[in-house]
Amino acid sequence: MKHGPTRRGVLAGAAGSIALPHAARAMEPGSGRLALDEASGVTAEQMAVYYHKPTAWRPDGRVVVVMHGLPRTAELYRDQWRDLAEAGRFLLLVPEFSGTKFPGTRWYNYGNAVDEQGQPVRRADWSFLALDRVVRAAMRRAGATREGFSIYGHSAGAQFLHRYLLLTGAPLAETLVIANSGAYTLPRSDRQFPEGLGGIAVGPEVRATVFRRHVVVLLGEADTDPNHATLPRQPWAMAQGTHRFARGWFFFDTMRLAAEAQGALFTWRVATVPGVGHSNSGMARYAAEQLFAT
Repeated sequence: MKHGPTRRGVLAGAAGSIALPHAARAMEPGSGRLALDEASGVTAEQMAVYYHKPTAWRPDGRVVVVMHGLPRTAELYRDQWRDLAEAGRFLLLVPEFSGTKFPGTRWYNYGNAVDEQGQPVRRADWSFLALDRVVRAAMRRAGATREGFSIYGHSAGAQFLHRYLLLTGAPLAETLVIANSGAYTLPRSDRQFPEGLGGIAVGPEVRATVFRRHVVVLLGEADTDPNHATLPRQPWAMAQGTHRFARGWFFFDTMRLAAEAQGALFTWRVATVPGVGHSNSGMARYAAEQLFAT
């Protein structure tokens, strides 16, 4: 299976902007799908963003980005969040990291930070940077004047999201809600990625700010199936706990202790959802509350 040209079209030119057609129309209220062109040399590739724009949303209003799970069901996630967007009057954006352009866990969960041999990939080719580009482009299409956005990731989307934070600092994210991740990268340089940050060039400005960001680790109290079909089972993942609920607490405690060891301010929180297992639809309402909690 050949993926190279397509993936290069999406990821190349990280510092560049997404080229929108000159006649691109403004995003109308309601639900829809954008196909955003990313220019890279003589090629152009498209990445889909599913959205819902409430009639009551205003250009200076809140923007929420939702990261889908491993099945890449961006449209379904948009539909599960649509009523919450209407009630909260926020612009909802769900980028589709398709299995064609971002195949497997390496390109999505791990953000293409390492190659198939586990060797570091140059930062310009990280999938994490595609997120910033397409969200900026969608916000421009909507007419948003706000610089930043709040972001929620569930399951594989939560894997992507916390690594996006640890490796890039997520500079445009105002609040991050990490929900029901299957496994976590730890802030340890003595463990190779994805278990730790060993081998990955992370700037000191990123390391210094991660602990004081507005982050919520959101866990379903019933997400305790040790035999769940998509639960990561690498030895390093199993060492974090037998199920997602335990692993979420392990990650939070590890981050808290790392902050204490560095004498850093730690502002993260944990929130748990009674009776909910591994379900985006079950977590969404609670996640929306956490995104805008003071």
